[in-house]
Amino acid sequence: MKRVAQLLGSLKVAVPLLVAIGGVLAWGTIYETRFGTAAVQQFIYQAWWFQALLGFLAINLAVSAGMRYPWKRSQAPFLCAHLGIILILLGGIIGGRFGVEGQLIIPEGQASSTLELPTKWLVIHPPNSAPPVTVPAAFDAQAWRLEPQVTVPLTVSGRPVTVAVDHYYPDSQVTERIVGGGAEPRLAVRIAVAHEGHEEEQWLLAGDPERFGLRWGDLHVLLVEPQDEPHWARLMGRRAASSAPRGTVSLTLPGQSAPYTFAVPVKIGQPQAIPGTPYQVTLKQYFPDFVIGESGPTTRSDQPNNPAVALTLSGPEGTDPHLLFAFHPEISEMHGWRHTIHAHLRYSHPASERLPPDAVVIVRAPAGGLAAVMTGPAGESQRVAALALGAPYAHPWSGTTFRIVEHEPNARLVQDVTNRSERVRAEAVHVVVRDGAQTAEQWIGFGGRAELPVGEERLVVEFRKAQQELPFAVTLHDFRRVDYPGTHMAQAFEADVELRDPAGGISRRRTISMNNPLKHRGYSLFQASFIEGEVETTVLAVRNDPGVPLVYTGFLIVVVGVIFLFWRRPLAGGGVS
Repeated sequence: MKRVAQLLGSLKVAVPLLVAIGGVLAWGTIYETRFGTAAVQQFIYQAWWFQALLGFLAINLAVSAGMRYPWKRSQAPFLCAHLGIILILLGGIIGGRFGVEGQLIIPEGQASSTLELPTKWLVIHPPNSAPPVTVPAAFDAQAWRLEPQVTVPLTVSGRPVTVAVDHYYPDSQVTERIVGGGAEPRLAVRIAVAHEGHEEEQWLLAGDPERFGLRWGDLHVLLVEPQDEPHWARLMGRRAASSAPRGTVSLTLPGQSAPYTFAVPVKIGQPQAIPGTPYQVTLKQYFPDFVIGESGPTTRSDQPNNPAVALTLSGPEGTDPHLLFAFHPEISEMHGWRHTIHAHLRYSHPASERLPPDAVVIVRAPAGGLAAVMTGPAGESQRVAALALGAPYAHPWSGTTFRIVEHEPNARLVQDVTNRSERVRAEAVHVVVRDGAQTAEQWIGFGGRAELPVGEERLVVEFRKAQQELPFAVTLHDFRRVDYPGTHMAQAFEADVELRDPAGGISRRRTISMNNPLKHRGYSLFQASFIEGEVETTVLAVRNDPGVPLVYTGFLIVVVGVIFLFWRRPLAGGGVS
């Protein structure tokens, strides 16, 4: 036993151990530059084998110091150094295994207790409101493995269903193309636009906010899918005056089938109760011509070129902010904005049926062909009742010509996903759902979600950050930022929050700023960042590290040992002559 102790506490073990730890740290530095901080934390620094190396070093130091017992006063610096390093190592191991670190994202006027962690999850939502299934998705820790082969068995309506991730791309690139054969009618045309010897071809896809039109100089080329024959008639002829010049908002509340519709008022900011429900809606702002400016959302002009409304919907579940667009209702769904109240909202504006000036508008005719409406700078218009494929047509006011190269009445958008490198920059996973002989598959980018058919039902899969519930909730009452003079760069920002801890019966208000954190039950909440928008959002960094006291104590003991070492030397030499 004595020989084992001598070996454990000897330099023969300490030197190779230090060399190994130094080599791992050097490898970790290279690994981090290639794959990122989250990957190196999971694959190296929080791995059991690395923490075992640190624990073995702590054992080596402890045995080395214990072998010199009984200790002498002259060995105090040596003992302080060993004890301090042991405490630092133990604190690091405890923090790595049991510590919690993440972000708390809170919009103004809302409360949150859900912490977003650096790790990633694959969240599977079975149909029929069954509990979600979470699967760790640390694919970025080994980004060179492009085929992880992760399979999750499920039971849906008594049938065995499997969800598999067969491909992972750390640096994905999406190439899109439009093809025919879609299951539902959706108009797409490939149009060629030419002016003064220059020609450009591009696919337009109706109903897609990013692909429904193009701009050629001052000319707008748009593709419109009429909702019905009356809509077609209004596009091709005169329109009746609207009783709601700012448009209307329709919202369908949870558990209700009939929507509640109201006109956007001239006076903004007053809560409006929804009859027969505990909900109320408040219009915050009306944007006739929405655009993102340097200071956030604003309107470019008074003309309804891109009408939008910002509002909040409040109820027993909380308060949800909404930004609704009349011309592009799909934007909220495309960006994956999540809300606590599961309501469906839609904004309509009379301008959606008004054609813009200097435009070529391609429209599907009720009989199945294509028609066009061309408008001039002063609102003049000229119509083509039937467009012939390949035939050139001239815009009378700009001299630009256009022709329809290809036409797909049942178009679908196909995405080809490829991987550019092993750097973790644009993660995506390929998910395959198998239900007997039926198979559904789709690529999901990080932070995105997909609905995949399972028989007559639909299964939702998310690829997002892991989450953890805190034992308390934080409400953001007000957020403030101060910019550097003459710029839009933040100089300082702070948040007025209220912390509620039901278990302890605690409720207190504090102001959190960059150097003034809020501490509660071992958690420290720091003001880390913010998100601009119609409703301002604060981002709090949350940390709970149970190893911190040991680390601080270890550093203090090491400092005491160093001081004691230099204090003893003059005494041992008899003083200074």
